[in-house]
Order: sequence, then structure tokens, then C-alpha cells
Amino acid sequence: MSNYSITPLCLGHITRPKKNFFYGYTGEEVLSYPLIAYYLEGEHRILVDTGGCSPSDPRGIVAQPYTRAPEEELPAALSSIGVTPEDIEYVIFTHLHWDHAYNNNLFPNAVFFCQKREYESVADPDADKTGYDADEVLKYHYELIDGDGEVFPGIYAILTQGHTEGGQTLIVDTERGKLAITGDTITLRESFRQEPPMCNGLYHSEKALQEMLHSAEKISKITKNILPGHEPDVFLPGMGLDYGKK
Repeated sequence: MSNYSITPLCLGHITRPKKNFFYGYTGEEVLSYPLIAYYLEGEHRILVDTGGCSPSDPRGIVAQPYTRAPEEELPAALSSIGVTPEDIEYVIFTHLHWDHAYNNNLFPNAVFFCQKREYESVADPDADKTGYDADEVLKYHYELIDGDGEVFPGIYAILTQGHTEGGQTLIVDTERGKLAITGDTITLRESFRQEPPMCNGLYHSEKALQEMLHSAEKISKITKNILPGHEPDVFLPGMGLDYGKK
């Protein structure tokens, strides 16, 4: 078995209503949530997602409230753990929204992976482009994963639709067992602790909601240990990896 270590990287913060990230939540809190990339090291050096644009860029202005400190710039975040962008062999995207797939130009040696359905939805001129910067995303070549399957020994992709047409979750073998990097299918661990597990609060149709709820169940049948798309607790010591474990 190929085991990987996983390190979360904070790449800025967006301020949003909590109910945006937690389906069924009725509170009115507005909180700051991190943009996150996950660095995987084992047989390969892999980055999961690449964060967003500068808050001062036109797309970043649209996304306000959004901040990013100098130490949260992706090269600086990698440098803090002794890694350079040139070291990254592969980048695997949970999905291609602006806050997860914007800094691809920083990785000259990396091969990019995403789900086939995700890429096709961005490339489709008639598809809904909410949340995407299609011009930016389509500058790059992607190896396309078609549904569920092994990407590398120790890393498996499962199609988890709903938040986007081709969102995926990565199941990673670690010394502590299987961890799921869920992207925005699950944005907060708190929602995943519900029974049945709840998903992101942002969806664009009843069909998408049902897909996302199905995706949450799909993840929960594999592992209860998750690293979500915008969970502040992943930066606590030990990343709370036993959180939600039955």
C-alpha cells in the first residue's frame, strides 16, 4: 500500500453566511472560511487544488469579501513546508471553480487531472458558468478521469456530483487509514456529522441537490474521516482526523 501524508495550506479567506456551506442550516452567522489546497507527499508530490486569484484581480473583486495575506500566497505557503511549485509532479482538482483552480501557471512541471465531466461542463459554451473563470481554466491541458477509479496507488477518485457537474472526492491512503478530500461536496465537517450526512448548501437545482446528498452518502460509506473544502479546523493540531469517526 502507498501511504501519503497530507498537509493543508491556507490560501486566503472568504466571508460567507454559514448556511451557504451547510445544507439545511438555518442560522444567520456570517463567518470567515479558508481557501484550502492540500499537499500530498508519498510516492509522488501532489497538490489537490490551487486556490484563487488575487483579491485585487477582477474575479477576486467579484468574490468579495475575500482576503489573502502574503504568507497565504501559494508559493509562500508551499515554501513554509519546504516545497517549491517546481517540486509538484501532479495537481488533482476536486473541481474547477475560481477558488480551487486559479494558480495553475505556477506549476511548470505538473500534470493536471480533473474529472471528464467537469472539464466538459466548463468547455460547453451553453453550460452555466457560475463560479468558474472559464477563460482561465481552459488555458491548460488536463488528464481526464472518467468516474471512479485509481489515479495512483494509494489515491482513488470518486465522482461526487452536485456542487458542480463533475466534482470529485479523493480517497487517500494514510497511516491513519483512508481520508477523503471532499472539495466543496462537503465544505464543513459539521454538516457531515449529521445523519444522514449533509452536504454543501450551494446548489443550482433540485437535481443537483439530490446528487450532492447522494455524494455525501457515497463518501460516508468509504470513510468518516474527511478534509473538507473550506473547513477551518483542518489547521488545528492533528487536523482533527478522528472528527466524526464512529
